[in-house]
Amino acid sequence: MDFRELEYFVAIAQQENLTRAAEMFYVSQPTLSKFLQRLEAETGLPLFQRIGKRMVLTYAGQRYLTYAKRLLAIKLELDHEMADILKSDIGLLRVGMPPFRCSFALPAVLPEFHHLYPNVEIRITEDTSNSLDTALRNGQIDLAFYNISEPRTGLHYQLFAQDRLYAILPKGHPVAQKAFFADNSRVPQIRLEWLSDEVFLVQNREQRQGQYILRELKEKHIIPRKVLESTNIRAAALLASNGYGVAFLSGGLLRHFETTCEFDYYVLADCSYPVNYVAAWREDSYLPTYALDFIRLMQEKTCENNP
Repeated sequence: MDFRELEYFVAIAQQENLTRAAEMFYVSQPTLSKFLQRLEAETGLPLFQRIGKRMVLTYAGQRYLTYAKRLLAIKLELDHEMADILKSDIGLLRVGMPPFRCSFALPAVLPEFHHLYPNVEIRITEDTSNSLDTALRNGQIDLAFYNISEPRTGLHYQLFAQDRLYAILPKGHPVAQKAFFADNSRVPQIRLEWLSDEVFLVQNREQRQGQYILRELKEKHIIPRKVLESTNIRAAALLASNGYGVAFLSGGLLRHFETTCEFDYYVLADCSYPVNYVAAWREDSYLPTYALDFIRLMQEKTCENNP
């Protein structure tokens, strides 16, 4: 039973005549007759009794009519509300990002988004990339913005930028003597194995950048002197700039790293895995216009050139 068939039933009850009801919907009288026969077979009850040329509701038909009108009223109310939402851009958008990205992306994006959609409520979740993947799949958030190296099942991605990983080291570090330029890059490059005597300051295994570095170490059979895992990207970069080990940042994050300490940064050459900055959402989800505009603003405001 769909809404059109509910309308058929209400029309027959109001007109008390199949022919007149059929004329209302520009269908044939036999079409409505077959519909009514099928409906009574499904309910197992007669819904009309024929009195001369009139079709009069039985008690079961009266109860059916009551619910049919109620359902059609709810449908009409729903249609009106959807039209209002479309017209007024009312809604709720739940967005997830890792904390460091959130710290610079939201100030750049939210003011303009609020100007465009003052009636859309924004809810922000700051968490690790793995946790955001889970939140997307479970329907707890609508969009996530982060780096990936390989797609996750059940999620759809819009690629914003292909990024690179950078090593953060204090000014005057000896590795500068080995650094080289390649790929038309203005930033010197180094190889990960040249840093094996350092303390590796990496994000934990729930965070994408930590996963990148740990996979690179395994892929290249590199055993660093020590690995210190942390959830705090900024703290790791500050430690490295102060001479305690080497930290790692993608270019998109490095551009927004600020500290009073001077430091040098180098592209990691020959990385085995790509670093892609993306917007992500569930494959089966519908994105309203305001969600698409939020994605657009994130791309425009957070995808400047790498260092």
